[in-house]
Amino acid sequence: MSIDSTLSTVLVGRQGIHAADGGLVAFELLFRQMPIDVLQSEADHEAATAQVISAVFGDFGVSDIAGSRPLFLNVTRAYLVGDIALPDLPGQVVVEVLEHVPLDDEVLAGIVALRAAGYRVAADDWDGTPERDALVRLADLVKIDLPQTGPENLVALVARARELHPGIQVVVERIEDAADAALAVAAGADLLQGYHLDRPQVVATSSMSPSDAVCLRLLGALASEAETAELETLVSSDPGLALRVLRMAGSPAGVGRPVRSVQQAVVLLGPRKLSAWVVLMVLGGAKRLPHEQVVTMLTRAGACARLVPRQRDVAYTAGLLSAVSEVLGTDPAETLRSSGVDPSIAAAVLHGEGPVGMALRAVVGHERANPAVVVANGFVPFEVSHVYLDALRESLRTAASLTA
Repeated sequence: MSIDSTLSTVLVGRQGIHAADGGLVAFELLFRQMPIDVLQSEADHEAATAQVISAVFGDFGVSDIAGSRPLFLNVTRAYLVGDIALPDLPGQVVVEVLEHVPLDDEVLAGIVALRAAGYRVAADDWDGTPERDALVRLADLVKIDLPQTGPENLVALVARARELHPGIQVVVERIEDAADAALAVAAGADLLQGYHLDRPQVVATSSMSPSDAVCLRLLGALASEAETAELETLVSSDPGLALRVLRMAGSPAGVGRPVRSVQQAVVLLGPRKLSAWVVLMVLGGAKRLPHEQVVTMLTRAGACARLVPRQRDVAYTAGLLSAVSEVLGTDPAETLRSSGVDPSIAAAVLHGEGPVGMALRAVVGHERANPAVVVANGFVPFEVSHVYLDALRESLRTAASLTA
């Protein structure tokens, strides 16, 4: 196993779902890391869903993808029966049951439980097959593929859906032109989706995904009910994991408010939510980030923490986010905004404000062999050099212990 985080470009697709009058009301999230036709097995589909969830909530931020609009998310059996957790955002997530998912008693019970928890459920690609009537009776929405159904059968299929569930909303998909839209509306569709209304948009961002080794170690610690300090140490040891935990804690699916440190994020998420997110990260996967860059990021964070012992956790987080932004090649302001951290940390990283900001600038000055910057921020170059060396030793020890 390796401590290495991974660096990649994350791609997520989204396509609008529109009201009959054309107004945008929701988005469907689409897997876009590779061609969809390579998803052959159930495990492939589970991993695709995990990548979409992890990217939207851990890399982009749900507000950047959809604002406050509902998000339709394609899911497999594992998500329906609770083997893999869904984002804890029932008011915004619509669970779309893929057409190939067998509707056994456990799946149907899982759908009932999801609806009781506040999630809405959509039956995907329904074609009137009697074996899926039970799903339509439970669902809030049913999606009908127009070309698959055929224009001549659409009215009857919409009527059949409402016979099974009078209050259900009908979404007609693959609306290719104005004639299709008029046909769907005349048949009684509530919502429309297709190229005539808009084509899927692919959004991309640089991502630093966590190391599988650290994630698995963290899952083991969570399963054994380890002390919070051990969990904090594991999360803090991996820049990709720490960044995602910060973002998830600050997101509506986490605690929905700014956090001041990685350590606080771990506490606020709690073991249950943290476990759920880590499972999704493990299912994601990406390319390796050089080990040396990981050690450098951890060293900057550790040095900052040592220079401001009274705000150790905050200084560590500021140093880590500063280094992550450099490695990703992203605007530091955007990295800080998307991470969901408290504005005081952003002020320290961006403007050098307060003791944390001055310490960070001194550490960066040391890294760049500029002692004048170290002195200008109130530190002695020898002191910073000594602290930095201690932090480097600890970073190397951390790497060794996690790969043992």
